[in-house]
Amino acid sequence: MLSGEKWFASNARYASFFIVMAVTDKTVSVYEGMSMFIVPADAPGVQIIRNVGIADDPAATHAYLSFDNVRVPASDMLGAPGQAFVVAQVRLGGGRVHHAMRVIGQAQKALDALCERSLSRKTQGSRLADKQMVQEKVADSWIELEQFRLLVMRTAWRIDHYQDYKRVRKDIAAVKAIMPKVLHDIAARALHVHGSLGVSEEMPFTGYIVRSFQMGLADGPTEVHKVTVAKQLLRDYQPCDECFPDYHRPTAAARAREKYADVLASLSELEA
Repeated sequence: MLSGEKWFASNARYASFFIVMAVTDKTVSVYEGMSMFIVPADAPGVQIIRNVGIADDPAATHAYLSFDNVRVPASDMLGAPGQAFVVAQVRLGGGRVHHAMRVIGQAQKALDALCERSLSRKTQGSRLADKQMVQEKVADSWIELEQFRLLVMRTAWRIDHYQDYKRVRKDIAAVKAIMPKVLHDIAARALHVHGSLGVSEEMPFTGYIVRSFQMGLADGPTEVHKVTVAKQLLRDYQPCDECFPDYHRPTAAARAREKYADVLASLSELEA
């Protein structure tokens, strides 16, 4: 029997079934004790309490779900008991890169609008494109978008090359962590250069900015992914047990003198 609630279930109102993760073993950690199930949307005990919209979305497409003693047969379990997170990561890894691809498209549209507006609008006797502060916005936006685009492409290549999401976990987490900022900053600059038109419902920029915050929460908050990047990166390093680190200049110089003592002695004899 499945009981509980789920907030913000994407497109639940249109689904014929739900994929549900639930704790099936309370004697271990949540990571090890959750299992995944297929639950028909019309199963007795399943209810959409209400649907919730996001910013400028035309329809409320995210559901607040309730599960009240919903009977789920063992045959409807996906994977083995306690393997919900393992199963989910297979989908989430690719899903996060897919989010990034859509963000690239939205950020590119914002950058295109920023550039066109800069060339079209005049104030104080010259185009916005001739103002250095606007030029800075254009340059920063292009640089950030290209950096992000290349990071996403490299991550996608590594996924295809290794066929192992665990091996690319750091890369995927990095993509997920930076994408909200890239979209937010480029959209915000485009909005600002458009003036009052930029904040109106006739332009997409406020929607992009809200979606940037959504991207910072969907499939794991930004902070979690930054922690993942740091932990994965630090595994490639070793601590130093000495008083001074290996890269301490006097320490490194002393080590070099010891390593090349014979060469230094030969040079000293030649000079003598």
